[in-house]
Amino acid sequence: MSISAIDRLNQIGIALSSETDINRLLDLIVTEARGFSRADAGSLYTLEEDRLFFRIAQNDTLEKKGKGRSRFQPIPIPLDKKSIAGYVALTGEVLHIEDVYTIPEDKPYTFNKSFDQKSGYRTQSMLTIPMKEPEGKVLGVLQLINALDQNGRMVPFADQYHELTLSLASQAAVALRNARLIAYIKGLFEALIKYSAQAIDARSPHTAGHSRRVAAYALIIAREMTKSDEGPFAEVRFSPEDLERLSYAAWLHDIGKIGVPEEILDKKWRLPLGWEQIIENRFLLAAVCACQGKGEEEAVKIRRQFTEDCERILAINTKNFLPDEDREFLESFAGKTFTDPDGRKKPLLTEEELCYLSVPRGNLTGEEYRLMQSHVEHTERIVANIPFTGHLKNVPAIASAHHEMLNGTGYPRGLQDNEICLEARILAMVDIFDALTAMDRPYRKAAPPERACAILKDEASRGRLDPDLVDFFVENCLWERLEDPPN
Repeated sequence: MSISAIDRLNQIGIALSSETDINRLLDLIVTEARGFSRADAGSLYTLEEDRLFFRIAQNDTLEKKGKGRSRFQPIPIPLDKKSIAGYVALTGEVLHIEDVYTIPEDKPYTFNKSFDQKSGYRTQSMLTIPMKEPEGKVLGVLQLINALDQNGRMVPFADQYHELTLSLASQAAVALRNARLIAYIKGLFEALIKYSAQAIDARSPHTAGHSRRVAAYALIIAREMTKSDEGPFAEVRFSPEDLERLSYAAWLHDIGKIGVPEEILDKKWRLPLGWEQIIENRFLLAAVCACQGKGEEEAVKIRRQFTEDCERILAINTKNFLPDEDREFLESFAGKTFTDPDGRKKPLLTEEELCYLSVPRGNLTGEEYRLMQSHVEHTERIVANIPFTGHLKNVPAIASAHHEMLNGTGYPRGLQDNEICLEARILAMVDIFDALTAMDRPYRKAAPPERACAILKDEASRGRLDPDLVDFFVENCLWERLEDPPN
């Protein structure tokens, strides 16, 4: 083996070891092997759980005819000695065949002519090498087809390439093993992230599936931006690594809700669960006490008034918005008391009850809302403790900025404009959209997509959401791409 060949092999080894995406790695293996062996075509098979899969096919002759490289789903083929690839996978031997159409009949393997017949290609010389780990385990088979001389004529593969190709196949096997290990660890990590997020969402039946949908919406938008060649996002291109970072941030954006009490996450009305019954019993008692010593006609009026007041209070409890007349009605109970059967004065409505009932909008008091908002800070702390590096290092910052608004009215930091990256702007918008359209929220009915889009546009007009992003989402009806919408 010459010095230049060794240098080239070392360069290829470095390239293989730095590629962790399995599909790109397999394609690179075939490309590099064909490069120094002067092979017109090549293919690669992987051995997985006692099955052989045809994964990569490259063919320069067919590519020049406009047929391009084959892109297909992995095709399983029988793992036996009847095929050339199967024989090499099972025996670990190298096969150098000068003409596959003249394989002796006493050989256990034969050449499948169907591809040549369909494509018009003529397979002749073939060098088939096992991809072995240092321990000898075969991970796959590399097949080089039709060596070419300087003039482009088909010739047998030169002996000088056998050792080189075998060395490359060994390096490829190690790279493939490492890539598979990384893919396994990565898959395990992704599963843990998704399971954790789904478990947090499932704490409340009203948010089940939220993180999954937010991630799906975000990826739909990012992929469509990447395809766009006009408009404000014409220059935006999300690489596979960018998409992975966005997906992780979306799945993790609400993981901080683990620090929010369930009674706040699940709060349906203004009053905490069960308090309306306490108020109803108290008004009933107050009416009974107020009727003591009164005539029947007056007692009826007293009971009716207490009943009407109680019913109005319980109706206010279920409202999402507090009109001025209801606010004034509640204020009339401040300091109002009744005397219980033991002669003690008791408030008809306690200060705490009035505080819950008097929330202007929604069903959370200021303190409860602060606790709900704190989930973003919990998210940042939790996600920051995950050792994200490389292209994933900004996952914590993106995940914890999904409630930041362009005009600075968001939280937790009140970021503005360019301080909020595109990924966080996407999460902010789809988080609102899913919250509006998801079913069974405790405080309101789900909005149809058209109504939700109108709200997004209103938020954009107020400077809170990115108007270009909202228009891109709405005008392309991207919510319709979601395969599993809320139901």
